[in-house]
Amino acid sequence: MIRSIFFFLMMILIAAGCSPREPVPREFPDEDEMAEILADLYFSESVLDNRRYKIGSEKVEDVAPGYYKSVLKSYNLTTIEFDTIRKWYVAHPHHYQDVYDKVVVLLSQREAELNKQIKAEEEAADSVPELLDLWELDRKLQVNVNDTSDRCLPFSFMADSIQQGQIRLSAFYRYLRPDMSKDAKTTMITLYADSTSDTISVPLIKTFEKKPVSLIADIDTAPPVIEVSGFLFDHDTAVTSAVEFSEIRLEHLESEEPREDNFLLKKELNVR
Repeated sequence: MIRSIFFFLMMILIAAGCSPREPVPREFPDEDEMAEILADLYFSESVLDNRRYKIGSEKVEDVAPGYYKSVLKSYNLTTIEFDTIRKWYVAHPHHYQDVYDKVVVLLSQREAELNKQIKAEEEAADSVPELLDLWELDRKLQVNVNDTSDRCLPFSFMADSIQQGQIRLSAFYRYLRPDMSKDAKTTMITLYADSTSDTISVPLIKTFEKKPVSLIADIDTAPPVIEVSGFLFDHDTAVTSAVEFSEIRLEHLESEEPREDNFLLKKELNVR
């Protein structure tokens, strides 16, 4: 549409020559607003040109009027009213020349803003790492009164030199009715290549309703993490215990800026 608008404007200016300047009628959009309207109409057509694949079998010519009406409606104009205004400007090329110049400036500004936005969105998309979750075993584990081993639900995996980002262990848990345990917690241990380690824990509130539990370890120092281990249900095994964990995830997100919504682990996780 921009090509047709500019061609139309230039033809009018050439044909009309130097007509006397008359003030724009009060009920008409002034030059600034007229330029805004024409710029918006151009962008409506550019949207159609760039998204034809979304229109399907419909022709652009069939759907364009609806787009144009939407633009004019935002300025409280009907197509008939706009056509009358356009014809007045056409008959007064001095005003139309001013409008033309303003449209060129507006379109240049909008193109620069659009390119900046597209670049920012592309950079943001490129910076989001792919999320993987390699928990290959059951995502639901239980401890009940009949269990004689692994009542703390221990886990361990060897990592391939995790050097940055975050590691999160997350799950949902609920106590089962026979449970008599107290002060239970979920624990995660990150082991570094120099044999040092960090341990974090979160208490498991006694509840028979399904509740979330999550532990997050920031990894932003050398040496790298080479192993992650811990216990889903760290408690005194001498008492009767019964609990269920579900939707278990162990993830690591490689990111220069830590985030708490996505995490990624790259190596196989083994529950002993």
